[in-house]
Amino acid sequence: MPNNTPFIDLIILKLLAFMPKILIAVVGAVFGLMLSGDIGRDGKIQVSVAAMIKFVIAVTISLVGGSAHIEIMQWQDYSVTVHGLIMLMWAVFGMLAIGIIYQSVALMQGKSIAEIIKEVKDAAFAIFGK
Repeated sequence: MPNNTPFIDLIILKLLAFMPKILIAVVGAVFGLMLSGDIGRDGKIQVSVAAMIKFVIAVTISLVGGSAHIEIMQWQDYSVTVHGLIMLMWAVFGMLAIGIIYQSVALMQGKSIAEIIKEVKDAAFAIFGK
């Protein structure tokens, strides 16, 4: 019977190196949901199909875009922390683009700029505390 322990240890080690990147992608997706209005003024997420789709899109943008950026710029030798920061930026700015589209549609439907600013500000205060 062959000993698969080194193979399993290698897989676990690779997964542990990838976990911070996934955590950063999730944090970036939460920031994006705040900007798109899916996290309310009380700091609670309003779970809906649209919110779940936006979350999955943000994590996908972060992981795929961040990994592609790291490959293209040939930054594979940098630390996991740098890779996580790049993926966070991809998640935040990817969801920022989705949030801008969402808020521009809200503006076209008659919502004022002051209401949008107040909504995003209240959500940020609810998440980070006052």
